[in-house]
Amino acid sequence: MLKNNEKSIGNMNLIGTFLVLMLVAFVVIMLSVNSKLDDFADLQLEVKTKFLNDKQDDIKYKIHNINVLISKQNSKNISESKKFVKEFVSEVNKTKHNVITITELSEDMPYYKELMNDGEYYKFEEFFDEETQKDISTVEYFVLNKTWNWVLSAKFSDDIINEQISTWEEHLLELIRDNIYVHISLLFLFSIALLLVMYVINKLANKTIAKCKHSIKEREKDLKLEIHKLQQKVEEETEKFNSQSKIMQKQCKMLALGEMLGNLSHQWKEPLIDISNTATSIKSKIETHMIATDEDIEKLTHINNSAEYLTRTIEDFRVFLKADSLKIDFVVNEIIEKAITINEAIIEKNNIKIVKELDQDITIHNLSFGLLQAMVNIIYNAKDAMKKIDKEDRFIFITTKNHEDRIEITITDTGKGISEEVIGNIFKPYFTTKQKTYGTGLGLHMAYNIIEQNMSGKISVSNKNVTYKSGSYIGASFSIILYFNDKKED
Repeated sequence: MLKNNEKSIGNMNLIGTFLVLMLVAFVVIMLSVNSKLDDFADLQLEVKTKFLNDKQDDIKYKIHNINVLISKQNSKNISESKKFVKEFVSEVNKTKHNVITITELSEDMPYYKELMNDGEYYKFEEFFDEETQKDISTVEYFVLNKTWNWVLSAKFSDDIINEQISTWEEHLLELIRDNIYVHISLLFLFSIALLLVMYVINKLANKTIAKCKHSIKEREKDLKLEIHKLQQKVEEETEKFNSQSKIMQKQCKMLALGEMLGNLSHQWKEPLIDISNTATSIKSKIETHMIATDEDIEKLTHINNSAEYLTRTIEDFRVFLKADSLKIDFVVNEIIEKAITINEAIIEKNNIKIVKELDQDITIHNLSFGLLQAMVNIIYNAKDAMKKIDKEDRFIFITTKNHEDRIEITITDTGKGISEEVIGNIFKPYFTTKQKTYGTGLGLHMAYNIIEQNMSGKISVSNKNVTYKSGSYIGASFSIILYFNDKKED
């Protein structure tokens, strides 16, 4: 059924194309005929104009010759001369068209002034000839001979040329009719030939289209097979990527925990030394039966305070670990203080000054431990960036700014900034500007994943100039944006 419909449509297209070509050819023939008629009208006007000009020149030439004849006559015998001229003109008029007349000049003549001023005058007239039913143009030419006070004139019309033109017009129309018959015959033969050619082309085109359709179907099968294979490959690669991503997340998490535990060990080091020294001193006194003094009592109190401090820090660490995947309400400024406290040992060791400019406390609902991890990693990274600068120029500026729907946290160091060539890669995994033995390239990548993916926030980095007191510094500036509209989980 479909093939029959396609065949019918093809035949209808063929017939339609044929009819259109026939119509176009007929229009071309009509335009050609009209063009020939237009050409004939132009030719008619051209011939008529040339005829009138030739007649005009001929009359002027004849009258000029008669004037020359008059000028050569003997003025002493004027009457005989006039008689001779008139007889000559009469003979001329017997055998030629456009009769020449001789008239005595009179002031009553309507063209008297023109003849006196110019010596010649043209009189043009047009009228409708009832017999021929055509417009006739006439021209009369006057010349004044002042010697004898004669006016020589001759009149001619275009009726003769109109007769010739009419004869040409009839002949041309007959030629055009014959030409139309010839064109129609040629058009018919051409149409038949064209129809046959179009029929053959249509057949060949249908065969070619059928082959193309078959080729397309085969190609579609191959493409579907290739797509299926690609889908399987994509699924396999996706599984590999997900497993590698999980491994990377675990590595990042372990790295963060390792750094935090390292910081905790620095914090615990001095209290543990104090506890050990005090316990050793009191033990020695007990062994030597010495009496405990007030100073020893104070030391025991210090041991108790140190133990409480160690208990509090480990409890904070436990609470944050528990909140690793749980969104809770927390105060942003408190998390910033915790991050500074965790890094307190390395901050003091590297002579870094923390400069804070925090907006009023604000509570948000999100991953508190996630923000803590990101802050700790950024501060630790800033510490490494400032190792090669003077100790008095090592600053970390931490600011917060509350907006209508979000809070923005900025951490800026004075470590000379990040090269523009690598700043775009700073959050990529395993990318580091440090030596391989000093950096893994996972710290900032972990911070990026935490903020962007787990906390639905934004994190970015740029180089920034900072003016503080009397100094001007340039360094890397990390911006963290967290939104308030994060809904609480049930």
